Amino acid sequence: MNFHAADFPYYTFGSLDRCGGVRHFVTSCRQGALGDVNLRSTNGAENRRRLAASVGFNIERLTTAEQTHSLNIAVVNETNAGLGALTIDSRIPNTDALITNQPGVCIMVLTADCQSVLLYDAENHAVAAIHAGWRGTAGGIVRLTVEAMQREFGTEPSHLIAALGPCIGSCCFEVGDDVAEQFSQWPEAILHKPEWARPHIDLTAVNRQHLISAGLPLENIEAAQVCTKCHPDEFFSYRHNHTLGRIGTGVMVEEDFT
Repeated sequence: MNFHAADFPYYTFGSLDRCGGVRHFVTSCRQGALGDVNLRSTNGAENRRRLAASVGFNIERLTTAEQTHSLNIAVVNETNAGLGALTIDSRIPNTDALITNQPGVCIMVLTADCQSVLLYDAENHAVAAIHAGWRGTAGGIVRLTVEAMQREFGTEPSHLIAALGPCIGSCCFEVGDDVAEQFSQWPEAILHKPEWARPHIDLTAVNRQHLISAGLPLENIEAAQVCTKCHPDEFFSYRHNHTLGRIGTGVMVEEDFT
């Protein structure tokens, strides 16, 4: 990923940077001149305004969801664009993936060890932002989102660009046998080592496989491959310090592109 030392620091993915017509970001714990970069703190609204100014999107068009580890996907249009921009009370309810083809509407998910996934359809000018915790990953929310983009926007999966954000890595994601059982169809993602008391799960590997099964070629998938628990100085991690901080991962189709 590429780091941007803006007023509100953020990262971008090289694969999406090389695409025309799309703007995106993954926020960081790096504070720059700020004392707080948490998008969910008491300074969250002001931080979102700073983020919008740094990345270059209209804060009034930022759209977020009440993430409940569901498999629910919402289409963002002119009716619901801007929900959850500055307050959590107005978020789109009970939703873990957002898709839109509205230029200038930035969709964002929040994570702190779960994986964020961005999708970009350059042909139909459509994007997706997905929150994939272990439940969503096991349930195939990434694959379901690709299918939703096919239905809503005519997306051809083989033309999609996908970016998988920082999340807790297989090095640190220790789970119980009941959770590991949910990943039994991906045995290569269930890891065991003699020094580990319990199995570990590779969320990135499973989400990558969901994308491939949905029709994306491997070369169209970029993964950050950064463990949030191992790098709490860069990204918020709930498992590291039970932080209430959240990484914001967002994407939008640029207004002057379509």
